[in-house]
Amino acid sequence: MIYIYLLYVVISAIILAFISNKNMKEWLFKTVVIIFLPIIGWLLPIIWPKKVIRNKGESLEDYLKQQNEDIAIELMATKEIIEREKELDIIPIEEALVVSEYTTRRKVMLDVLKKDAIQYMDVIKMAILNDDTETSHFAVTAVLEVKRKLTLALQTFSVEFEKKPNDTYIASSYAQVLKEYMKSGFLDQQTLKKYKYTYIQVLGQLIDNGSRDTSIFEEKMKVEIELQEFTVAEKTGLMYLEEFPNLENPYICLLNYYFTTKSKKKMQLVIDELMNSSVQFSNRALTIVRYWREENNYVYER
Repeated sequence: MIYIYLLYVVISAIILAFISNKNMKEWLFKTVVIIFLPIIGWLLPIIWPKKVIRNKGESLEDYLKQQNEDIAIELMATKEIIEREKELDIIPIEEALVVSEYTTRRKVMLDVLKKDAIQYMDVIKMAILNDDTETSHFAVTAVLEVKRKLTLALQTFSVEFEKKPNDTYIASSYAQVLKEYMKSGFLDQQTLKKYKYTYIQVLGQLIDNGSRDTSIFEEKMKVEIELQEFTVAEKTGLMYLEEFPNLENPYICLLNYYFTTKSKKKMQLVIDELMNSSVQFSNRALTIVRYWREENNYVYER
């Protein structure tokens, strides 16, 4: 009988070594429990590791709902009630993911994921390296889901845009998806550059379609400058000014462009044109004009 018991202890110790993740204290504790409670000890929850979370293909919404329910039970057990908005408002998300208890980290992470995850990509990527495996898993799941949705939307609108470039809704939606995809951090530099060219092409089509959204001109001009497509950027800026001569932003965009390209004479022309226009200056525009007039030895009078 003693030999059977010793064989049981040896086999149990080996099995526990595998499920204790090389944690000597955990292994020793579980082994003692198994030794003093033969057979029955294996039925105790403390012997088995926490369940491994797997996303079995369900939607992110269902997945988050299930995880939130699990965490709610854990919170009740420890009597820690976390108010979502209060948690996110009072504790910086980055700090919560580092200094808080695991349960708090998971709750904060899930609250972030329930919002527009693409807006929190920097935080989510940081959470991937979190020492709490469940928090890390939430972050990985979110990244994969965001990438999947963006890729699918990109493919859909790319095809639709090719079919109906004059459809403003399709072009606008395609531009928005492109912008979010470029901001996501999923792309290498070469691929990012390719998408930037596609982006300005779509923005250009929106302008050709007669869009009166000033942000389209500004966004197109900004990306063209990033790509060092200076001639095209200047053309966009001049078109912007022609379309909206009574707004200050077209002038400011052109000033930024001419400053970037070190075109001092053209900067002076834009400043003169702005000063002679009927534009009602904001404090921002007034500060910019005063600065550049002083830099160019102008006498400010208005």
